[in-house]
Amino acid sequence: MLQTLFSRSRPPRHEDEEQDLPSAEIHYLPGADPGLPLIVAKVEQEGRARVALKRMGYLKVRLAYRRHKRAREDTFHAFGAEHLWPTMDFVQEWLREERREIVARHRSVFLLSMLATILAGLAFLGALALLG
Repeated sequence: MLQTLFSRSRPPRHEDEEQDLPSAEIHYLPGADPGLPLIVAKVEQEGRARVALKRMGYLKVRLAYRRHKRAREDTFHAFGAEHLWPTMDFVQEWLREERREIVARHRSVFLLSMLATILAGLAFLGALALLG
């Protein structure tokens, strides 16, 4: 139904054209520029969805994702005002990527603090050995 609402109307066919030719029907995404092919519009919409998810923040997206998942919905409706309705699979993949980025960003800080803790523990044991 949505495809018929948002697809470009085709010009009427003439009777003398061959009927055996495959129809080159063009589909467009809602909210996208109708001059763009479907694959380009889809990539553009995914880019807009990634920006909107990043702007919303990891924790808020995760909470909304869980709420939508409990309701067993197929689309993520948190961006209805921006005319973005990414699939739950897309949001789940974004959450995975964002978690990997967060872990990678904080891995060096964690390793340095762990190393400092180990060195402080060894220094404490050394001081106990000298004094004890």
